[in-house]
Amino acid sequence: MMGVLLSSLGTALGALCVYRAAPHQRLGALLRRPWRLRGAGLALMLAGVVGLCRALHPAAGFFTALTLVMCVWIALPYLTAGRPMPTEDADGAQ
Repeated sequence: MMGVLLSSLGTALGALCVYRAAPHQRLGALLRRPWRLRGAGLALMLAGVVGLCRALHPAAGFFTALTLVMCVWIALPYLTAGRPMPTEDADGAQ
Protein backbone atom coordinates (compact mmCIF):
# COMPACT_ATOMS: atom_id res chain seq x y z
CA MET A 1 0.00 0.00 0.00
CA MET A 2 2.80 2.41 0.88
CA GLY A 3 4.56 1.62 -2.42
CA VAL A 4 1.44 2.56 -4.36
CA LEU A 5 1.16 5.88 -2.52
CA LEU A 6 4.83 6.78 -2.96
CA SER A 7 4.82 5.78 -6.62
CA SER A 8 1.64 7.77 -7.22
CA LEU A 9 3.15 10.81 -5.51
CA GLY A 10 6.33 10.50 -7.58
CA THR A 11 4.32 10.22 -10.78
CA ALA A 12 2.23 13.29 -9.91
CA LEU A 13 5.29 15.34 -8.92
CA GLY A 14 7.04 14.31 -12.14
CA ALA A 15 4.05 15.42 -14.19
CA LEU A 16 4.09 18.74 -12.33
CA CYS A 17 7.79 19.25 -13.10
CA VAL A 18 7.34 18.48 -16.79
CA TYR A 19 4.34 20.82 -16.98
CA ARG A 20 6.16 23.68 -15.27
CA ALA A 21 9.21 23.29 -17.53
CA ALA A 22 7.12 23.46 -20.71
CA PRO A 23 7.93 26.40 -23.02
CA HIS A 24 4.34 27.68 -23.01
CA GLN A 25 4.70 28.47 -19.29
CA ARG A 26 7.03 31.37 -20.15
CA LEU A 27 9.26 30.74 -17.18
CA GLY A 28 12.47 31.16 -19.17
CA ALA A 29 13.76 33.97 -16.96
CA LEU A 30 12.91 32.07 -13.79
CA LEU A 31 14.28 28.74 -14.97
CA ARG A 32 17.85 28.98 -16.18
CA ARG A 33 17.88 25.40 -17.42
CA PRO A 34 14.35 24.06 -17.94
CA TRP A 35 15.73 20.85 -19.43
CA ARG A 36 16.93 19.87 -15.93
CA LEU A 37 13.42 20.24 -14.54
CA ARG A 38 12.04 18.29 -17.49
CA GLY A 39 14.62 15.56 -16.98
CA ALA A 40 13.88 15.33 -13.27
CA GLY A 41 10.16 15.19 -14.03
CA LEU A 42 10.63 12.41 -16.57
CA ALA A 43 12.79 10.47 -14.11
CA LEU A 44 10.14 10.85 -11.38
CA MET A 45 7.39 9.74 -13.74
CA LEU A 46 9.43 6.74 -14.89
CA ALA A 47 10.20 5.75 -11.29
CA GLY A 48 6.50 6.10 -10.48
CA VAL A 49 5.51 3.90 -13.41
CA VAL A 50 8.03 1.24 -12.39
CA GLY A 51 6.86 1.40 -8.77
CA LEU A 52 3.21 1.14 -9.73
CA CYS A 53 3.93 -1.73 -12.10
CA ARG A 54 5.70 -3.59 -9.28
CA ALA A 55 3.00 -2.86 -6.70
CA LEU A 56 0.09 -3.60 -9.03
CA HIS A 57 -0.21 -5.80 -12.08
CA PRO A 58 2.03 -4.30 -14.82
CA ALA A 59 -0.87 -3.26 -17.04
CA ALA A 60 -2.83 -1.81 -14.12
CA GLY A 61 0.24 0.06 -12.87
CA PHE A 62 1.00 1.52 -16.27
CA PHE A 63 -2.53 2.74 -16.87
CA THR A 64 -2.80 4.04 -13.30
CA ALA A 65 0.32 6.13 -13.91
CA LEU A 66 -1.07 7.41 -17.22
CA THR A 67 -4.31 8.35 -15.50
CA LEU A 68 -2.43 10.27 -12.80
CA VAL A 69 -0.37 12.16 -15.38
CA MET A 70 -3.50 13.05 -17.38
CA CYS A 71 -5.31 14.23 -14.24
CA VAL A 72 -2.40 16.45 -13.23
CA TRP A 73 -2.02 17.90 -16.72
CA ILE A 74 -5.77 18.58 -16.93
CA ALA A 75 -6.07 20.12 -13.46
CA LEU A 76 -2.98 22.37 -13.53
CA PRO A 77 -4.21 24.87 -16.15
CA TYR A 78 -7.35 25.44 -14.10
CA LEU A 79 -5.39 25.79 -10.87
CA THR A 80 -2.95 28.29 -12.38
CA ALA A 81 -5.52 30.30 -14.36
CA GLY A 82 -5.60 33.08 -11.77
CA ARG A 83 -1.87 33.72 -11.73
CA PRO A 84 -0.73 37.00 -13.27
CA MET A 85 0.62 36.78 -16.79
CA PRO A 86 4.01 38.25 -17.71
CA THR A 87 3.83 41.80 -19.03
CA GLU A 88 3.43 42.00 -22.77
CA ASP A 89 3.20 44.87 -25.21
CA ALA A 90 0.46 45.29 -27.81
CA ASP A 91 2.18 42.88 -30.22
CA GLY A 92 2.45 40.15 -27.59
CA ALA A 93 6.23 40.50 -27.22
CA GLN A 94 7.77 40.62 -23.79
